[in-house]
Amino acid sequence: MEKTNLTIAENKEQIQQKALAISKTIDPAKPETLSSFGVETQRKLGYYSNELLTKVRAKDSGDAGTAINELLHQINMVKIDETEKPGIFSRLPFVKKFADKSKKLASQYNTISENVDSVVVKLEKTRQSVMKDTTSLEVMFNQAVEYIHEIRAVIAAGKLKIEEIENEIIPQLQTEVEASGQDELAVQRLSDMIAFKDRLEKKVHDFTLSHTIATQAMPQIRMIQTTNDVLAQKIQNSIDTVIPVWRQQVAIALGLEKQRKALEIQKKVTDTTNEMLRKNSELLKGNVVIAAQENERGIVDVETLKKVNRDMVETLDAVIKISEEGSKKRAEAVKELAAVQEELNSKIIGTFGKSKQIEA
Repeated sequence: MEKTNLTIAENKEQIQQKALAISKTIDPAKPETLSSFGVETQRKLGYYSNELLTKVRAKDSGDAGTAINELLHQINMVKIDETEKPGIFSRLPFVKKFADKSKKLASQYNTISENVDSVVVKLEKTRQSVMKDTTSLEVMFNQAVEYIHEIRAVIAAGKLKIEEIENEIIPQLQTEVEASGQDELAVQRLSDMIAFKDRLEKKVHDFTLSHTIATQAMPQIRMIQTTNDVLAQKIQNSIDTVIPVWRQQVAIALGLEKQRKALEIQKKVTDTTNEMLRKNSELLKGNVVIAAQENERGIVDVETLKKVNRDMVETLDAVIKISEEGSKKRAEAVKELAAVQEELNSKIIGTFGKSKQIEA
């Protein structure tokens, strides 16, 4: 529905013409015309109010908030500078650990990038839904404008009829009452007309309240539209700015991480090379010194010969001593054996003599 582009003067003229036509439909002689007065206009208010309420209920900006929070969660999952916890991989050679970590970061980024893409799809759908709601709200805003024009015409019609009743009909009925000597029927017609005017005034008052409610709804609709526009813009910024910047910064961070690791590898290679050279230098120095010392030595060291000579002398002394002790022990043994033999012979002789005496 297109927006109303009439000027204030044109609106007033149209409202006055419409009010005059509506006021002619109000017949004090027919109470049912008061019951139908402004009913269609009130129905339009109810219809557009229900539609607005349905739209507001159906519009859930929480979907956008959830999608944005999910986007932030995915973005924060990339930890480029995260320190690796000690574990089984901490014992691997540093080059292999670097390759494993680089692959892990690349795999992590690819997975998160896919998740981000799915979140972007959700955000785009939410943005389109929000923009669609804004368009629907614009339609309802125009409906509110039309309703306000109609309710103003109804209010003006009611006031015209009230003015007519007060200035023309009631004075005429009062004259009839006075002329009839306060005839009961004339008095009743006057009372019915006053009651009709009171009910009409109450209806006009209700229409005035409805008009106020409608005018209040207009800025409310605009505020909702403004909020939708801001939300849609935020979503668009996330899609067009935040995500590309995130991808760019992650790519830069990954490149810097690889560069840092490459420099670390180069440093470790240099350190290892220097350590190897130092150890080889020390080993060469030791081997050369030992070789020179061995070259200056004889086939057998003098100290060795001295020790061998001392050992031989000590051995010969021990042999001589043992030999002498053996000779001495053998001489003593000979004496002891001679004594034993003499004792044995003596015993044998003595025994033989006693045998002879026994025989004799």
